[in-house]
Amino acid sequence: MLKDAIRSMEEALKQISDINFALDEALIVAITDVRGNIIFANTKFCEISKYSRDELLGQNHRIINSSYHSKEFFRDMWRTIAQGGIWRGEIRNQAKDGTLYWMDTTIVPCLDEHKKPYQYVSFRIDITERKKAEEFLRRSDKISAVAQLASGIAHEIRNPLAALKWSVQLLQSDTDAGSDQVNMILSEIDRIDNIVNEFMLLAKPEKMHGTHLERKDLRSILDAVISLMNYQANRSKVQIAMDINPDLPAIMCDQNQLKQVFINLIKNAIEAMPDGGTLTIAASYDEDVDLAKVRVKDQGTGIPPELLSKIGEPFYTTKDKGTGLGLMICHQIIQAHKGRMSIESKPNEGTTIEIELPTTASLMTADQKSI
Repeated sequence: MLKDAIRSMEEALKQISDINFALDEALIVAITDVRGNIIFANTKFCEISKYSRDELLGQNHRIINSSYHSKEFFRDMWRTIAQGGIWRGEIRNQAKDGTLYWMDTTIVPCLDEHKKPYQYVSFRIDITERKKAEEFLRRSDKISAVAQLASGIAHEIRNPLAALKWSVQLLQSDTDAGSDQVNMILSEIDRIDNIVNEFMLLAKPEKMHGTHLERKDLRSILDAVISLMNYQANRSKVQIAMDINPDLPAIMCDQNQLKQVFINLIKNAIEAMPDGGTLTIAASYDEDVDLAKVRVKDQGTGIPPELLSKIGEPFYTTKDKGTGLGLMICHQIIQAHKGRMSIESKPNEGTTIEIELPTTASLMTADQKSI
């Protein structure tokens, strides 16, 4: 009888151990008391948050708050679970090292005999890559729609614009009267022409630069761009710091188009630091996914969360004289290289833009699969 009871207990403990192992492998699990203080955190929670278990226990979940969501968002969450309801939603958190990640979250209240919560169990799944993919597709759809519109508009504008500029120049040669006004008109016409050029590049980038993929050294491309932008950085009291892996693999790319992307991003970063600062350009190789990664990180003014989602949309810009097309063109170029570009930013802390590019080997693998 006793042996049977012990055997049953051992089997039950084994089942609990197996369930705990499965949860550790599949889910991010935390338990908080009724005040919201963490009383249990599984291994996966520690791994993704970059905090040790000792650092998490006793803390509120505010320790991983990214400041992305509004106070009303969390009020609604607490209102739901405090009333005994199950809350489900997606939350963007921040790890100890500043990394941002997205969690598909379910919070289940444990109820006492009076149907009142005495603790809360949360189950989370890391959906960061899914969110990046959704954002990438959303931007790609917008780029495609704007590109079609841009093609028609650019052709319609270019011919009358050229005629207008020629007429103003003829007027300028005939009289000196109002020369300042004429110069201002010519300057504005040139600005319109530059916008039309951006339209043309957005619609047909290969016609503007001639897309030609070749096996190139990514470090050499970055060195050339940094050398070119050093003068503007020095004038703006910005120091460029480089953290480039010497073992970066080659990539298949149009180096002129990639240079345009990096120049645009570095220029934006410099302009985001009107009082100077450090601009960090890092490049690494992620062997697990066979991707070269380039990060451009500034210490600028940053972008508020409510505006961040609009960055890269047509005609939305935080600059006084910007068109909002620059980042769209960058997105399109990176997309043409079968890569991905993402943006993270916090007000008064700066902005980080990460570009992922497939290596020569991964592109060859993809091509072989398509045959």
